[in-house]
Amino acid sequence: MTAFPTILHAFFHNAQVRPDRPALRYKSSGSWHDINWARYRHRVLRLAAGLRESGVAAGDLVGILCTNRAEWLIYDLAAMAIGAGTVPIYPSSIPSQVQYILEHSASKAVLVEDSEQLAKIAEVRAHLPALQTLVLTAEHAPEGVDGLVTFEELEARGEATGAENLNAIEAGVMDIDPASLATIVYTSGTTGPPKGAMLSHENIMAMGDSLIGVIEATDQDSSLSFLPLSHIAERLQGEVMAIRVGYTVNMGEGIPAVAQNLVEVEPTVLVCVPRLWEKYYAKITSGLQDAPALRKKLFDWAAGVGSEVQDHRAATGSDRMPLGLKIRYDVADRLVLSKLRKRLGMGRTRTFLSGAAPLSAEVGRFFASVGIVIQEVYGQTECTGVCTYNPSTRPKFGTVGQQCPGMEVRIAEDGEILVKGANVFMGYRGQPEATAETVVDGWLHTGDVGEIDADGYVKITDRKKDIIVTAGGKNVSPQNIENRLKTGAGISQVVVVGDKRKFLSALVTIDLEAMEEVFDRNEWKMPSASALPDDDRVRGLIQGYVDGVNRDLASYETIKKFVVLPEDFTVESGELTPSLKVKRRVIQRRYEDLIDGFYSEKFA
Repeated sequence: MTAFPTILHAFFHNAQVRPDRPALRYKSSGSWHDINWARYRHRVLRLAAGLRESGVAAGDLVGILCTNRAEWLIYDLAAMAIGAGTVPIYPSSIPSQVQYILEHSASKAVLVEDSEQLAKIAEVRAHLPALQTLVLTAEHAPEGVDGLVTFEELEARGEATGAENLNAIEAGVMDIDPASLATIVYTSGTTGPPKGAMLSHENIMAMGDSLIGVIEATDQDSSLSFLPLSHIAERLQGEVMAIRVGYTVNMGEGIPAVAQNLVEVEPTVLVCVPRLWEKYYAKITSGLQDAPALRKKLFDWAAGVGSEVQDHRAATGSDRMPLGLKIRYDVADRLVLSKLRKRLGMGRTRTFLSGAAPLSAEVGRFFASVGIVIQEVYGQTECTGVCTYNPSTRPKFGTVGQQCPGMEVRIAEDGEILVKGANVFMGYRGQPEATAETVVDGWLHTGDVGEIDADGYVKITDRKKDIIVTAGGKNVSPQNIENRLKTGAGISQVVVVGDKRKFLSALVTIDLEAMEEVFDRNEWKMPSASALPDDDRVRGLIQGYVDGVNRDLASYETIKKFVVLPEDFTVESGELTPSLKVKRRVIQRRYEDLIDGFYSEKFA
């Protein structure tokens, strides 16, 4: 497959060779509608001309404050087509966060989805002197807002400049320098204010070229886009890979609707985060406990055969099976496993990816046993999203796989994971010192600690700054313990604490929906949500999970005490990043008194 200098070169190539094929699909009034590559191209060029007419020029930056929808991608490509760079902002951001990013990037325009997002801009507009144009996706714009124009109106302005101008914009794409800035992705960060990671066209295409060998997608594939496009992982899947290969992207209706959208769309490529895989795991295993004995026995047999198949693939790297195993698997798949995948909307899915946070090995093995082989990938914004992947034929659960094609991954003397390649970012906007600390002699210092086994598989043991050192001088990786505990039915999040303390303790939050299923299964009366943290049955349930995890840990790693918090961690409360990573420092500050209580004489 021919490499392209920029994503725009690949985009216009698709419009030429497959003009009538669906590029995007979106849901409106209960039905799915197509936008083919030819229509996609025309809308990008019209909007590019409209942005230029509004005063956006090459070298400028423009923001995107919008959920996943066709306009997000059209606006992104249109801005890049005239040499501008884009700055995505999570739709869940509060006004002060929106202000910080638009002000720090000096964005000249911003795509705004609706009145709710427009209100955020209005609240901080006085602090944004560079901001000239607001592009609203709604059909009608309120009057009296300076610089406000609807998406449709801006497209019309671009159309009015004439076909010759639109063709000139497309031709001008050929002159874009691959080393120039394409986008700035502000890292949501678990500590401190976000940093603007600058990614070039070259970074993006190096990543796209590398992922072709990882995802093994073709132009016949389709995906469901439901994770925020503001995050580099979804942007790679929903924009870069889709355009690089030419497959169809179905614009989902967000995480709350993902289960329904999966059944409707049945994508062949699925990118997910561990939290959603964990929820599916909890729901399936909980349902099995309520199933009739015969059905449960049949499932256990089928999953056991599936595990044998996975073990064989891992050992040989091949899908070819001994005849006896193949016959048993065909029966197990026809009677049980294929029906489960179909119910999940994953009946046609060939590629399952998981990233942004560690995936529990237990969860990975379970899904592999039912024919859903999750390829865990690892990376960060600073390396354009991905630097290692688990091959689908030989995944090692509990690792993040091998280095991606075209990249180098090694372990520093202090255990930190280092990455080198054309995918390593340009640096942080306006922060040369932070850039110099992060990239040394071409090597990206990830801040993650890990090891590489004899087969080249990388295992992450923890974040460099998250490692707990007990009062006894023992180093403990909290993520490994937390991931195991989170598989317990009814548990949502776990944060292990105990740095410079005599022992480890844990903060636990409840998944209300899953806990209701536990109570129903045991025929218990469900108390109010506020009463759950002190309920003896809940505490007994979680104590059982803790005891089970502790059995496999060294004594200094075991959790001695825990508390159930009254509310779950959320993005809105500032305890989770938009990509659902736990902000440890925020949580530890917020619950400082409670944590101190673990180690007081009174609590003891």
